[in-house]
Amino acid sequence: MMADVEAPAMQAAPTGYVLLQAGPGFVREIGGLHVHETLPAVGIRIEGGHLNSIRIAHGGFLATIADTAFGVVLKRALALPTSPATVSLTVDYMCAVREGEWLEAFVEIQKAGRQLTNASCVLKVGDTIVLRATGVFVMPRPEQHTNGDKP
Repeated sequence: MMADVEAPAMQAAPTGYVLLQAGPGFVREIGGLHVHETLPAVGIRIEGGHLNSIRIAHGGFLATIADTAFGVVLKRALALPTSPATVSLTVDYMCAVREGEWLEAFVEIQKAGRQLTNASCVLKVGDTIVLRATGVFVMPRPEQHTNGDKP
């Protein structure tokens, strides 16, 4: 008979991260996502519910973190009214992520256009890159034009 294994004690988010105030929907259901106050980054402490059957972070969960980081960072960096919609997301898995680890997603905007924006993202645990992603995003349309010009 196997002995019960205790889950690692969950630690607080590192300095500079604040809990993301997500609206209703999928991101809120994930829970525990934090946004950095100054860096183009989000982070999350890996919990048991994020793991797959072999006890590492589920690949779909990691892709979700990358996609969410893109939306959060692009909305803030480009002062968008809403997060942009993902047109294309490419993900390369490079290393396993384990329960209790602090996962960070760092986003870099390559080209921000009027209609489409291209960006890249790396997910890291400490100095180790565990995933890299690239994405193309469609920019939200302005609700109204403040200068009176028509689109």
